Amino acid sequence: MKSRADLVAAFHRAMPDRVAEATDLWLGYEQGHGGNLPVLRRLLHTLKGEAHMLELLPCGDLAELAESVIDALPGGGRPTQLTGDSLLAALEALGVLSASGGEEAAPDLEGVRETLRAARAALLGGGSPAEEPAPPPGRAAESAAPPRLDAAPAVLDAGAVGALLRELQRLHGEQDVLQRRLREAQRMLRALLVEIDPRGADVDRGAERVTQTLGYGAEIERALGAVRADWSSNDFAVGRALGELDEVVRAASVVRTERLLSQVSRAARSAARMLGKDVEARVEGAGLLDARVEHRLEPALLHLVRNAVDHGIEPADVRARRGKPARGTVAVTVVQTDASVRVEVKDDGGGVDFARLREVLAPSVPGVAALDDAELIPYLFAHGLTTSRSVGAISGRGVGLDVVAREIGALGGQVRVDSRPGLGTTILLVLPASLHGEEVVPVSSGRFRCAVPTHAVHSVVLLEEALHTPEGPRARVTGEPGAELVPLFSLAAVLGDGGQPAPGDAALVLHHAAGLFAVSVDGYENPRLVSLVRSEELPFTSPLVRAVAPTADGEALLLLDVERVFACARQPPREAPLAAASLGGA
Repeated sequence: MKSRADLVAAFHRAMPDRVAEATDLWLGYEQGHGGNLPVLRRLLHTLKGEAHMLELLPCGDLAELAESVIDALPGGGRPTQLTGDSLLAALEALGVLSASGGEEAAPDLEGVRETLRAARAALLGGGSPAEEPAPPPGRAAESAAPPRLDAAPAVLDAGAVGALLRELQRLHGEQDVLQRRLREAQRMLRALLVEIDPRGADVDRGAERVTQTLGYGAEIERALGAVRADWSSNDFAVGRALGELDEVVRAASVVRTERLLSQVSRAARSAARMLGKDVEARVEGAGLLDARVEHRLEPALLHLVRNAVDHGIEPADVRARRGKPARGTVAVTVVQTDASVRVEVKDDGGGVDFARLREVLAPSVPGVAALDDAELIPYLFAHGLTTSRSVGAISGRGVGLDVVAREIGALGGQVRVDSRPGLGTTILLVLPASLHGEEVVPVSSGRFRCAVPTHAVHSVVLLEEALHTPEGPRARVTGEPGAELVPLFSLAAVLGDGGQPAPGDAALVLHHAAGLFAVSVDGYENPRLVSLVRSEELPFTSPLVRAVAPTADGEALLLLDVERVFACARQPPREAPLAAASLGGA
C-alpha cells in the first residue's frame, strides 16, 4: 500500500497536466463549447476531493472556490471578464502551489481567493459588476483566439500503420519467392557449366551439346531477366511502403500549436492579474510542430510572455505620462514556412532598461559602459542575470531568459531581440518545424565542409571590399531602409585555419541575437534539405558544431551553431583557435 508521501508526490506530479487540461476546457468554453463546463467542474471536484483527502488544504480550498464559481454560472449564460480572469488565476495558483510542495516559497493566495469570491458574487447577483462588463460576442476570439477543443490532436493512425505493415510483410514474402527463383537459376547455370565442360566430352554428340547449351543459356537469361524485373518492382513497392510508413509516423509526431497558445493566453492573463496590470493578450496564427520541438518551446515561450507582462508593460501611471493607452498589449504571433516556424512575442512596454543592464553588468564585464545597446542584448540571456531590484511572484530570481536561450538553441533555433526604449520589445523565436531534417546552405571553408541553417541566412554577397573601421572589418549590406555596415569575419579563421576576408570572397550575411554579421567563405551551394545526426549522438564534441549531415559521397557537413560562431568570432585572436581546436580534431 502506498504511503501518504507517495500519494502526495503523485498528486503534485499530475498537477501540471491537470492545470493544462482545465485551462483548455475553460478557454474552449469561452469560445462557445458549452460541453466543456461540466467536464471542468468534474475535474475541479476531483482535485478538491483528492487535496482534502491528502490534507493539502490550500489546494483543496482553492479548487473548491473555483468549483463554486463554475456552479454560479447561469445556465447558457456567458462568462464575464472577471469570471475568466479569476478562474485562470486560480489554475495558475494551483500549479505554482503544487510546484512549491507547500514550502515557504508557496504564493500568497488571498488575492486569488478574493477575486474568486468577487466573481462568484457578481454571478449570483445576476450580472457582472459595473467595472467588469461582459465581453461582446467575438471579442475573445479577436483578442486571444484560444483553441477549439474539438480539434483532435495528432495521434498514430493504427489502421494505416497496420495496413502498411501487412503490405511490407507481403513484399517480404515476395522476396522469398524471388530468392527461390534465383536459386533455380543458379542450379541451371551449374548444369550449363557441366554441359560445356570439355573434359570427358563425346565428340559424336558435339552438335547436340552445343544446341542444348544454347537452350540452357537462353532459359537462364530469361529467368534472370524476369527475376531482375520483379525484384526492381518489389524494391520500388518496398520503398513506397516505407515512405508512407515514415509519413504516418511523422504525422503522429507533429502537433498543432493551439494547446500551447492557450497556455500562453492563460499565462499572460494570470501574470497581469497577479501584478495588478491591465494587459490585453493577443494570440494570432497557428502552426505545426514536431512534438519534441513543442515540448522545449513551451517553457521558453511562457517565460517570455510572463516577462513581457512583468518587465515590459509599465504601471498605469507611467504609461499615462508617456501618452500611452492605459491597457498594455502583449501579442504572440505564429507564422509557419516550409522550413521553420516563427514565433514573435511583442509588447508595447518600456523596452529594455539598458542603463540598469549596464549597472548590473559593470562588476563582471570590463568596458560595458562603452558597448552600444545592441551589443548588450546577448547578455540578457546570461545565466543568473536579473535587472529586478526585488524578488517578486514571477520574476527577480535570475532564472528565465537563460532557459529560453538554452531550449531554443538545443532545437537548432535562434532568438532575435529588438528593443526600443519607451516603445517596447520584440523577441523572435525561429525554430525548425521538424527534427527529422533541416534546410541548410552548404559552405566550404579551407579544409572544412560546413553548413548553416537557411533560416539564419539573411543574404549572400560578393565582397567588393572589406571596410576597415576602429571596431574591425565591416561588410556593406544593402536592405531596408538602406545600406548597413555589419561585422565581417573569416569563417576559416573562426575554425582555426587563419586568414582574413578579401575582396572577391563570397560572404554569408547571418542573423544573430541582436542583428547581422557576415562570414567570408571559399564557396557555397544552393539550399538543400538534409538529415541530421545531433551533436549529443556524435562521438566527439565541439562548441561550434550542432549536428552532422551525411552526404551522398560518404563525407559529412558540419552544421554550425550560428550564435556560437558569432561569439567565437568576437573573441581576441589568441583565444579564437581554442574553440576551433576540438572541431579540427573531429
